[in-house]
Amino acid sequence: MITCEVNYASKNKKGEWVCGDSIKIKRNEEKCVVSVSDGLGSGVKANILSTLTSIMATTMVFNNVPIEEVFKSIISTLPTCKVRKISYSTLATCLIDYKSKKCTIFEYEFPLIFYFKGDKLIKLPRIEKIVSNKKLYICEINLNVGDSIFLMTDGISQAGMGSDKYPFGFGIENIIFELKNLVKNKISHKNIVNHMIKLAEKLDKYSKGDDALIAALNIREKRILTIMVGPPEDKNKDKLVVKKLINSPGKKIICGGTTGQIVERITGKKIDIDVRSISKISPPIGYMEGIDLVTEGIITLTQVFRYYENQTDELGIGAKKLIEFFESADVINFLVGRSINPAHQNPLFTHDISLKFRLIHDISKILEKKGKIINLEYF
Repeated sequence: MITCEVNYASKNKKGEWVCGDSIKIKRNEEKCVVSVSDGLGSGVKANILSTLTSIMATTMVFNNVPIEEVFKSIISTLPTCKVRKISYSTLATCLIDYKSKKCTIFEYEFPLIFYFKGDKLIKLPRIEKIVSNKKLYICEINLNVGDSIFLMTDGISQAGMGSDKYPFGFGIENIIFELKNLVKNKISHKNIVNHMIKLAEKLDKYSKGDDALIAALNIREKRILTIMVGPPEDKNKDKLVVKKLINSPGKKIICGGTTGQIVERITGKKIDIDVRSISKISPPIGYMEGIDLVTEGIITLTQVFRYYENQTDELGIGAKKLIEFFESADVINFLVGRSINPAHQNPLFTHDISLKFRLIHDISKILEKKGKIINLEYF
């Protein structure tokens, strides 16, 4: 199944504390909604209006509110500039449906949207619709792995305005030329958005410039990770949990010594310990046929949690590899055993909650904030 990876970068107008352009992302295993809004002007006022717009659009579209109702709500909520007769915030919302492999794009006075099929720039089939006497553009496209959609505010196209080289700004044609080269040379989408923002900053070096935000939506195969942590409370469920792990799609990890022994017993396969991975701060890792990584439990999970909380950057190889797997995955399934090891009890918690449960809970919340889909199953 496909998924949508979203990377974005922004810059503030010189002298402003916040960016006047905003992005909101909401996703589950079936769909992803991304909204980018360009607030009129810059600074705090523009940020408030664009944030309100992007949050309203994303939340309502994600919850299947008819698009006419979405934009009626947004248009009636947002003020209009009495002098320039334009909205205080523009908007582009992309709804990506993973099952149908379709993307619906809604535009309201939004500056720049570019759609690449592979490395070919494709013109969007836009249909005009009138909602509350305002023009709204809608288009629907079929998606394939390797497709890209770039949303960017006019701080990119107007970068360098007033300079000798770009008196009218960087311009759409130059943006297209830049994007075509970057996509053709298979530059990562994360690097593309960072490059475009740095380019805008460079062009605006001798001028005030404007807020700018660019988002890149990359359609690729979904990456699934399943990790078995701890033995089940009921030993009769050992086989069930191991079967879930072995039959799960994507990458597979065993976390914990006792957990590894259970998998060895059920599958008849042996864990090969990598003695070279032993260090002063963590036990060694191991490998098993059909399993991508075997790590120790509590020490490794503690290091992962402390790393994400910026408490340490000193990690054993098990924690480093576990973090790499977490960062790469889109969906992370935790198969958590309820059997409690008395040695890991924390006296600050009630008797039925182990340190292991607390670590998994906290790490899951951190990963969710990073945009990962987390599924927790307890046995």
